[in-house]
Amino acid sequence: MQNFVNRLGSFNTYRRILFLLLFVSLLTPDIHAQSRQNLEEQRRQALRKIEETNRLLEETQKSQRQSLEKLNLLNAQIKQFGQLIGSINAEIAFADRQISETSAKVARMSNEIEKMKDEYAKLVFQAYKNRGQYNKLIYVLSAKDFNEAYRRMKYFQQYSEFRKKQVAEITEKQKELQVEIERLTAQKAEKEVLLAEQQQEIKKLDIVKTEQNKEVNSWKSKERQLRAQLQAQQRTAQRVENEMKKLIAAEAKKMNASPANLYEALTPDERLISNNFRGNRGRLPWPTERGTITSYFGLNPTVHKNVQLPNNGIDITTVGGADVRVVFDGEVTNIIAIIGRNLNVIVKHGNYFTLYSNLVNVTVKKGDKVKLKDTIGKVYTEKGAKTSVLHFEIWEGMNKLNPEQWIGKN
Repeated sequence: MQNFVNRLGSFNTYRRILFLLLFVSLLTPDIHAQSRQNLEEQRRQALRKIEETNRLLEETQKSQRQSLEKLNLLNAQIKQFGQLIGSINAEIAFADRQISETSAKVARMSNEIEKMKDEYAKLVFQAYKNRGQYNKLIYVLSAKDFNEAYRRMKYFQQYSEFRKKQVAEITEKQKELQVEIERLTAQKAEKEVLLAEQQQEIKKLDIVKTEQNKEVNSWKSKERQLRAQLQAQQRTAQRVENEMKKLIAAEAKKMNASPANLYEALTPDERLISNNFRGNRGRLPWPTERGTITSYFGLNPTVHKNVQLPNNGIDITTVGGADVRVVFDGEVTNIIAIIGRNLNVIVKHGNYFTLYSNLVNVTVKKGDKVKLKDTIGKVYTEKGAKTSVLHFEIWEGMNKLNPEQWIGKN
């Protein structure tokens, strides 16, 4: 009987360990599901961007003129395909981790079941060996007193119940193992789908790169025209930067402050706007409802390997004549006409300033109060073109900020 008690104690300890492992395993699927959802959302966003760029490329194909917009869109699409393939690769890596974890779990559960079966087999064998050595009834009746007889009866009952429970737990564990095996099969199938999609997107990327090379070679044959365009863009960008610096310096002077300490000179209401603007970093709406970023903050490569174009903001290629909307509450500080950028609207948000460049049909004037997503004009579209480009900048005092880090997902 003491052997049985020892076996019962060790088995209960074993069950507590299994329960702890099961509890931990129940927590991990939520974490995995959350990670998987994030990865899938990244892939969907990349696909949406590619579809938007495709629509804009179709519009440029309809135009009978050659411009840098098509090349910029192709460059943007190559970057978008890179992001898409990267997100798919992340999903594949995630699937690999899941497969590895599930495989390990299946192996652990198989070992546990084998141990449980072995434990049960030993008990059955021990009972079989002892079946003729004494009779249960004689064993009970040979007790010294009633209490001992009762304990001996309870022993046989517990022994029987314990064996039944073992059989039930082995059966349940086998069912759980089957579920894990089916999950492992599904995970492997999902990985195969992701691998096929990865190869499909890589082929699409190769097609876009081929089209980009054709466009680059076409521009290289018109080097003089291209250099003239790039130089004109540089001069225009410098004029816009000079105007922004002049305007911000004038605002600071008007407030008896330096551009570096502009925030300190703000009124309480202006500080509130400034704080709210800063608090919405990464969540500001796009200045156009649709579009693709085709020139990025900082230095941008060109057809010429040794020539890079600086950008104080971002360029958004969108449909021709698209509405331009303000990204946050503020006040129109100035409207400036610049050759090569048409009308430029500057909006003040406390010590932050947003610039909307290359506009026509502007609907606001200096001093107007504007609200989030108010339309302030349309993007200029060249004659015969189906797409247009909005230049957008964000400044904090004299510091130029990367708008991509401030606007949300489009």
